[in-house]
Amino acid sequence: MDYFHETIKVPEQFLAWVYLQSENCITDVKKHWHRSLEISYIIKGSCLFEINGHELEAHPHDILLINSCDIHGCHTNYHSESEMLSIIFPYSFLMAVFPTFNNYRYIVEPSSDAYNKLESAFAEIYPIFRNRSQLPLYQLKLNSFFYEILYILFSECKAPKLVPHSIKSQKHIERCTEIIDYIDNHYMEPLSLEMLANVFSLSKEHLSRTFKTYMDTTFKKYLTSIRVHHAYQDLMDTDLSILQIALDNGFSDARAFSSAFYSYYGETPLKYRKNSKDSDMSHQKRAYLRTHGFL
Repeated sequence: MDYFHETIKVPEQFLAWVYLQSENCITDVKKHWHRSLEISYIIKGSCLFEINGHELEAHPHDILLINSCDIHGCHTNYHSESEMLSIIFPYSFLMAVFPTFNNYRYIVEPSSDAYNKLESAFAEIYPIFRNRSQLPLYQLKLNSFFYEILYILFSECKAPKLVPHSIKSQKHIERCTEIIDYIDNHYMEPLSLEMLANVFSLSKEHLSRTFKTYMDTTFKKYLTSIRVHHAYQDLMDTDLSILQIALDNGFSDARAFSSAFYSYYGETPLKYRKNSKDSDMSHQKRAYLRTHGFL
């Protein structure tokens, strides 16, 4: 198996993850899948995509839509310098604003009204995000565009849902999504691989292999990443003590939380909280890159 599951963590004050390919200095993204909805706009150069086994070359003004659970990868800067703006809408947000999200696939037909509207939105988003350091309220403005993009997709781009890859792969990915949902809803509890295996009537060995094969991680690492993600929100949005945050998010004690947090953010929770007033998205970006193996 040559693809993995990606966990989307949205930066503070954003409804979606948005990034410029040139800023992240990443030219090759190996094949992976996630439950989120991803949409990219090519600004210059060429980008080679592989989506569910099909290769396609994208050029300036092209829009690429990656549906939930599509297996995809990307290679940029292979002819000349390129630039691409991508937005990833987390699954939890999609389900909150459109509960029937999973009933459809979403297709953006070139030259359609929806395509033209989306291209206009990206044309406005690009300069705002590129110059965000000079725009104090850029998060608020971008969030308004995120809602607009989803409104266009949900109202004009719905299509019957198809099986995007082999039935065998689809079956395993669907099982993985069920397991992920369970962990996401019970991460604050004292979960273990054995407990999870019992819930899904699987052996520990089979569950462990499924995680490694289809998510390119272990159960323990995934559970820790989810706990750290939620603990981060409490750290930034509340005045709770480090110990209370640890216990509220499934960690056994403050030491376990601090160790896990440090592995993602490069700082202890206490130090990160103290320095947060002087920080911007750089902390989130660094954590994202470290989580996905680029640092």
